[in-house]
Amino acid sequence: MNSIQRGIVCGVCVLLLIASVGQIALGQSVLGRFISELSFNNIAPYFLNAEFRILSRISVAEAAFATDTKFDISLLRWQKFIASVGINPLSARNRLTFVNGFTFDKNELVAALSFGGVSIGVELILKNQSPSLEVGLVVEAAAKTTWFTIASYTGFGVTQVVEDLDLDQLPIVDEPFGFDPRIVKLDTFSEREPDRLVTAPFVFTEEIIATEFYIFDIASLSAMTLFTPGGLEKLIPALAVKVNAPAADLRLRMTISSTFEFVPPSVFLTFLPIELHLRWSFFQWRSLTLLADPPPPGPGGGAFSFRKQVFQSLFELAFFRAFTEICFGPDCPGGSGLEWRFGAELRFLFGGPQ
Repeated sequence: MNSIQRGIVCGVCVLLLIASVGQIALGQSVLGRFISELSFNNIAPYFLNAEFRILSRISVAEAAFATDTKFDISLLRWQKFIASVGINPLSARNRLTFVNGFTFDKNELVAALSFGGVSIGVELILKNQSPSLEVGLVVEAAAKTTWFTIASYTGFGVTQVVEDLDLDQLPIVDEPFGFDPRIVKLDTFSEREPDRLVTAPFVFTEEIIATEFYIFDIASLSAMTLFTPGGLEKLIPALAVKVNAPAADLRLRMTISSTFEFVPPSVFLTFLPIELHLRWSFFQWRSLTLLADPPPPGPGGGAFSFRKQVFQSLFELAFFRAFTEICFGPDCPGGSGLEWRFGAELRFLFGGPQ
């Protein structure tokens, strides 16, 4: 049995072990989620370029099992199996990923400890680099109080530890319209996470420190720094201002961020995202405008250019949610300059103690 087969067997065993813990939850209520997405870009024939994504999750007490499937008309792009369990204050999760038909890609095992507003997590990643496996490790720690949050992400043999460093990507399904910090988030049990890249050798690769300060639920000021073996590489400050009108069930938030990249002895401002988020009763809407000057020696010569505009909307009623997203600009996925995404989510709850 080679190392790749051992990695698959190990992942399956961990999935079964985590799932079996759920048996202690017999008699508990069952919560389920089913999400479907359709996305296509401005390249004819449109249907042949469409991508479909189906996410499902079922949980009993503190145990959960989820699947994430993405495919197009000709090929299965990826298939993920995720199992998690939490026995306060400990949590564990395992995710197996297969790509391009059903080829083993990687196995990710997470263990976390949470107590008194402090969270510590470790993620072990086994990546298929046929005929062998490469190993990566991410150590995460976070502390949250009423006034501030601080988090640290350390990667060994792993890059892209936090994927949306430039606030360039907005999740559409995974609680996309919550008011938790968007930059600082120790979410190790989501079906949708940064696609961390395993690189050889197994040495220190990235350190990310993020902080966010809250000002009377009116504004928040945050900053994220990225360190690599070469030193400080990025600094990302952001300011969010919120206006809440409880009587009208209306919430409005505007976030302005920027990304400074350090190439000694110079500092370059490379990204300037502007986000507007409106929430009213059962309807929510989000806008992201991204201006950017590519990293040095960037053709913009320090002048910003429009990179993309994203509009998202979400309608929620009881157990049903429907969402849409449209992106236009040169940085949209697919490279066509225009992408549409549509989807729906169903939730159900049944059973429980008699």
